[in-house]
Formats: sequence, structure tokens, C-alpha cells
Amino acid sequence: MNYYYENDMFRLEGVSKEHTISDIDIYIGKGILKNTSYYVQKRNLGKKCLIVADNNTYHAAGMKLSEILNRGNIETDVCLLRDRENERIEADELAIGQVMMSLEPEPDFLIACGSGVINDITRFVSFITKKPFVSIGTAASMDGYTSVTSPMIFDRKKVHRHGSAPKILVLDTEVLKNAPTELTVAGFGDVYGKYIAKADWLLSNITTGEEVDKQALSLITQALAKLTDNVEEIRNATDEGLKAIIEGLILAGITIFTTGQTRAVASVEHNQGHIWETRMLEAEKPYALHGTAVGCSTGYYLRMYEYFKKIDISSLDREKAKHRILNREAFRKQVVKCFGESFLSVLEKSNKCLNLTEEDFENHYNSIVNNWDKIIKVLDFLPSWDEYKNIYKKFGQTIHAEEIGIPTDLLTYTLPYSTFYRDRYDFVFVMNILGVIEDITEKTLKDYQKEK
Repeated sequence: MNYYYENDMFRLEGVSKEHTISDIDIYIGKGILKNTSYYVQKRNLGKKCLIVADNNTYHAAGMKLSEILNRGNIETDVCLLRDRENERIEADELAIGQVMMSLEPEPDFLIACGSGVINDITRFVSFITKKPFVSIGTAASMDGYTSVTSPMIFDRKKVHRHGSAPKILVLDTEVLKNAPTELTVAGFGDVYGKYIAKADWLLSNITTGEEVDKQALSLITQALAKLTDNVEEIRNATDEGLKAIIEGLILAGITIFTTGQTRAVASVEHNQGHIWETRMLEAEKPYALHGTAVGCSTGYYLRMYEYFKKIDISSLDREKAKHRILNREAFRKQVVKCFGESFLSVLEKSNKCLNLTEEDFENHYNSIVNNWDKIIKVLDFLPSWDEYKNIYKKFGQTIHAEEIGIPTDLLTYTLPYSTFYRDRYDFVFVMNILGVIEDITEKTLKDYQKEK
């Protein structure tokens, strides 16, 4: 499946010309914010709206947007999310309550003026109130603009709730270029992590027979090419670079609609990012942006993949590997250091990968060994760790987890065990089955130490 533009509207081949995908009109271009009234009228969303923004996004686009809509005979109210001084605004009970209390007088539709958190808040309120919403992006920072899931914080815990997809998405590169550089780099990291997701999906296809959606893989491959072909343009925040990164983010997000799942866009690199965030929330400590965490996580796993491809299958000790992972008590003592007791107890109730039988182990081990040559061949597309480091050096972005706030001991245990966050087959699970994960983790951490 390929994409193209028609009057700034992003379209996919083979999809209805009336809308792009899942009933979303996606507009990407320079200076297109001024057309928002027309886009809204085209979809008959109504004459009254509530704009959800914070101080930064209101000045970046919200104020101008309100004027544009008013001139188009669309009445606007603004919910300016409360400033939290030294803490950033979150998609939590406080923010949801503030938006809900702002729904008077009742609007016909909502507008999310912002990026990640503001879209998550708005899509959740849209879902529970049955009000359509429009997304006006202010940063190329994440692939969730077209999502139907809202990552939320409830009772200081990260949860996922149902949300609505926007009816209209407007991404004006004139607005995006004014976003802080760290947001654009976060967007880059969120997409770059798809290298690991793609590799893990292909690996699982070989060893478990898991079906691979070729259309989704095509979209992800296009998304990754958009990034790697335009690193300098993205770094310099040119219109071409911003368009490239937002196209990559949109293509990645659309795969969720085309497959009905996140397999193509999230694997162990996202697992680790989610665990870092959850554990930092528990400790009541600040944590990095989602894309920043995923991008950092991706570097470690690219290096581990390089060691993975050098494994000498003939020299492995099957019985030692089996004893390690099936000795539940001893194995659990290690895994709990990754998740914490309460988190791990929840996972153990549903994740098959945490409750392997001897038969499960034998089936996995045999399939891996018997298909090893195929596995290595299919991984040829992965970029090298050196390529990754060079890109992040150009962005002036650290590759070290400790420098984005992750404690060294937490990193040490999330690298080998974050695979158990969900039942999704990946190369870290394979290394756990083969009994080589601790050795490869140790080698990778030593390599990172040398880079400091």
C-alpha cells in the first residue's frame, strides 16, 4: 500500500477517496492551518467547539486557530489546561475533570490543539461524551495522532483506555517547526523503534508461524525510509524534514487501523519504555517523553541484536537453558527486579510466557535452532548500532538510559526481562529460551560504558 497527496490531503491507494483511513481526513502541508474552518465544514461537525490546549500550544496555534474558526462562523471556547508549575501536564484525573467541566455550554465537537498528552485527553473525553474531535498537531513527537487508544495515568499508574480517532487531523509544518527540538527527536525515536518491531515480527513468523501482514510491513518500511532518508532535513527542522517525519509517524499509526493491533509498531523496545515509565511513576520521579524513551531503548536492542546474530547455536547448553527458565522460584527472583512485585503478580495471571511448561520450552527451543539460518537471513535490514549512534549524535541526543533518568539497576533488569511485559514473541524472549540473555545483556552494557 502506498500513499499520495490530493490538495494537501494524505491518502492511501486502495482506500475510499472520500476519506483517507478509518474515516479520518489527514491534511499535511505548509500554511494549512488557515483552512481549518473549511475542513470542519466539509465534515459537517457543527458550529460550536471546545479547544483543548495548554499555555504553550495555545500560543503555538490555539489563539490563531480560534480566530480562524470565528471568522468561519464557528463559535469557540477554550479549555486551557491548568499549569502545574514544575510538573508537566498529564492525561490524568485532573486534566480529564477540567475538560469535562468545560463542556458547558455544550459544544458540537472538540479540538485537541497539541501533541501527545493533549490528544490523549481529548480522544478519551470524545469517546465518553460521543462528541467528535479534530486534532491540530503542534509537534512531530508521536505516532498516536490517529490512535483509538488513550494512554492515561490513573491513581499514579499507567493505564490504557478506549478513545476516539479524530475526524480531522491537521499538521501544518509552519506550526511544527516551532516545536522544541526534543519533541521532534522524540517523534524520530518513536518511529525508529519500528526497526525492532519489524525484526521481531518477522522472526516470530519463522519460528512460531505467526501471520505477518505484508501491507502493514510495507507501511512501516516506508515510514522508516522517510526517517533515514531525511536525517539532515529533520535535524534542521526544514519543511521537507518535518513533512518526512510526520509522514513516518502517520504511516506507523495507520498500521494499527489496517491490522487491528500494534504488532507492527511496538515490540520489546516499547515494552522497556513502558516499564521505565511505570516504575518511575511508582517512585514519584520524573520520566522522559515516550518517544525519547523508545528511541533510547532501541539503541540498546540494536546492539543486542548484533550479538544475537553472532550466537553459535551448536555451542549452547540446552539443559542449562531449560533449568534456568523453568526453575520458577529462582527465575522469578530476577524478573521481579524488572517489574516490581505488584506489577509482576498481575502479569503472571495472564501472560503465558511467564508460565512456560517443559513442553513449551522444548517446542520453542527446537523451532529456534531448526530455523536459525532463516532467522539470521531475515534480519539483514536492521541498521547497525554505529548508524544509530551517528544519527543520535547529529541530533545532540544521548543514547544512555541513565541520562534520561533511568537508574542503572533498573536498566540492568529491564533489558533481559521486559519481553515478559506481554505475550508478544521477540528476540529477547528467544535469548531467554536459549539461555544467553544475561551474557548478551552484560556485553551490551559494557559497550555502552565504553561510550561514556
